[in-house]
Amino acid sequence: MVLPLLGLSCAPSAPTNGKNKGPVNIKVEAEVPDALKSRIEAALEHVKARDLETTYGFWTIFHAILGLGPDRAVLLKRDTGERVNAMDYICKGNPVRGLRFIVTPHGLDVETAKPGSDIEVFVGQGHQDQFVAEMVQWGLPADTKFVVNGSAYTFMDFVRHSKMRASVTQKQELSWAILIIGEHFGTDHAWTNERGEKLRFEDIVRYELNEPIDTAACGGTHRLFGLTWAFHLHRQKGGKLGGVWKEVQDKLDAHKLHAKKHRNPDGTFSTDYFKGPGDATDNQLRISTTGHILEWLSLYLSDRELGEAWVQEAANALAKAMIETRLDPIEGGALYHAAHGLNMYHSRVFGAPKTKRPFPLPVQ
Repeated sequence: MVLPLLGLSCAPSAPTNGKNKGPVNIKVEAEVPDALKSRIEAALEHVKARDLETTYGFWTIFHAILGLGPDRAVLLKRDTGERVNAMDYICKGNPVRGLRFIVTPHGLDVETAKPGSDIEVFVGQGHQDQFVAEMVQWGLPADTKFVVNGSAYTFMDFVRHSKMRASVTQKQELSWAILIIGEHFGTDHAWTNERGEKLRFEDIVRYELNEPIDTAACGGTHRLFGLTWAFHLHRQKGGKLGGVWKEVQDKLDAHKLHAKKHRNPDGTFSTDYFKGPGDATDNQLRISTTGHILEWLSLYLSDRELGEAWVQEAANALAKAMIETRLDPIEGGALYHAAHGLNMYHSRVFGAPKTKRPFPLPVQ
């Protein structure tokens, strides 16, 4: 069964109809390898071994693509036993519970579940631009074809819509849009959105910078992730550390120190994210919080910092927890963000995993 996370989270609650069971148990014995590289690889293999079915909600399926990669996330058709690539299944227009693509004047949107919608909250996409941004993180090509209502579109149609919708006056959640726009249009980009607002990329960076961390989704890790992605893109093209970019760096550094300060004795990060110490015993919560924080740190930290003992201990503890709970039902958002974090950490510390994907690296 799918379980809700405790406290504020971007994770879905379990639907009452019992159809969104999430990754199922795989009853196989497993040892916990001693070496960190082997332990991470074993943890990721156990995540992949969990059956992911076509009947599951879109939330679980697109998080699985994030965690495992577009090439490795596979759906099981329970009635036939056939296994199909999850990304291909979505792109070909097959029905997925909680998924609705919407044609807009500027391209395509993904309907976000919210109270009052016929798409169940946390079965469909939970945040503006979430699915698109998670595919950007794996470098999904702009010309990837999507079938919507029988017509052909491309991934770039989603990207264009994200840019045209983005606003700094409409109280939007731009943690995912900032990543999409920065990656596809650059950090010097200027445009006029669908409301007629003249925007520069730095305007939406400033907007996100001024939004709170502690009350944001998943302890603010997604907001930090989006700001970090934009920051690295800016620095990679020779951007200076003045103005808003210096403030972004200061915020990122402050939360890095919070993460390090409030570690638990076993190496995990605080189960209260950046608010203060937290050592709750709930295994799913520990996987979710440490997984989300490691995911962000694996993007932000320098190569040297990733090799420091406190980061190694966190990766080790997370991999160990994921192996030890391999027979337990784990909510999809918690499981697959943790897997994505381990994938990113493995890629940077030990070399690219089985599936390569681009993400911006810090200027060192």
